[in-house]
Amino acid sequence: MSFDFTTVPARLGTDSQKWQKYPDRDILPLWVADMDFRASPAILAALHERVEHGIFGYARPVKSTVDAVVAACASRYGWTIEPSWIVWLPGLVCGLNVTAQAFAAPGDEVLTLSPVYPPFMTAPKNSGRVSVTVPFKLRPGATGLADGAWEIDWPALEAAVTPRTKLFFLCNPHNPVARVFRRAELARLADFC
Repeated sequence: MSFDFTTVPARLGTDSQKWQKYPDRDILPLWVADMDFRASPAILAALHERVEHGIFGYARPVKSTVDAVVAACASRYGWTIEPSWIVWLPGLVCGLNVTAQAFAAPGDEVLTLSPVYPPFMTAPKNSGRVSVTVPFKLRPGATGLADGAWEIDWPALEAAVTPRTKLFFLCNPHNPVARVFRRAELARLADFC
């Protein structure tokens, strides 16, 4: 199956949040994960099939999806999990909000690295938690967004922790600094947390 990655559809005037957020500025809106290509024919066909069904009530996760998650946890991590343990959420933003409310009390601090996708900072604030950010540092001699150009400022991260710090939100792969954290960094973060 081939895909058309050369035709860019006109998105202005189509209720596109991505393109309408800064309507009077000559910018490329790279702030959100919203592609400017049509969905693949297979995705469109599946959606049309669901629409033709005509009923849009509350749906349960498809068994094959649940089975795939259980199998992935077993093969990748050696975990044996029950399907009932999986909590399905409609997206990351909802997950960040629920996590902040579940694991931190009002007034507690949620730490994250910045810059970062804005909901990592706003989710804690939505429920009276405090968002604390620690800026990345640019690796000496690095320019641009090459993977690894932006590094965790470990002393600053450690200094940001207070008795009220209850959570650390990690964006990985990281948006917007365009990097994937290395195993050693993730291990150090796990020890840190």
